[in-house]
Amino acid sequence: MDFNTARINMVKAQVAPNKIHEPELLDSMMAVARENFIDSNYQDLAYSDIQVTMGGSRRCLKPLQSAQLIKAVEVKKGDKVLVVGAGTGFEAAVLAKMGAEVFAVESDKELADKGKKLTQADNVQWLIGGLEQGWDAKGPYDGILFGGAIATIPHKSVGQLTGDGALAAIVGKSGDPVMTLTRIKGLSGGGHPEPILETVADVLPGMGPPERFEL
Repeated sequence: MDFNTARINMVKAQVAPNKIHEPELLDSMMAVARENFIDSNYQDLAYSDIQVTMGGSRRCLKPLQSAQLIKAVEVKKGDKVLVVGAGTGFEAAVLAKMGAEVFAVESDKELADKGKKLTQADNVQWLIGGLEQGWDAKGPYDGILFGGAIATIPHKSVGQLTGDGALAAIVGKSGDPVMTLTRIKGLSGGGHPEPILETVADVLPGMGPPERFEL
């Protein structure tokens, strides 16, 4: 398979026509070899408009979803950006190519170890740990995005933003036919989430609804 041609076609046919016009984002998606971040058995599907297995039971976001999340946090060169649920690091790699200083949190050690290797030449730092905690020690961040769906936006994550930073996440519960890509702007934006568009994705580990205690 000609991955270079597939990458160009992905950006031109899936990403750019869907109101993604930022040159830095489009160029970076052209530059990152997405197939390397996919399970080796499914690399031929790396540029398809579907969620594809990264490894184990985890699937990556669709290419357009990655672009929409990155666009929503309005990344500028030199920004500090946190990727929660970074998986093998595709979004982190794209952000790094855009000139951001990237911090990636992943709970699955196998995926994180692969991500570290794939992004070792980029400006990406990794933490293996619970996703709900974010990475407070390295904050505050100009942008925070989640590499999968979450049931609710954690207050801790909002608290790790700069005063004018932006957080973007696909919000919904497992099994929901429709979820909402949502943005929060700044520390005071937690009570005013901005719905951007409807989509659907796999819920990240540990980021589903809290368990209810019943007698």
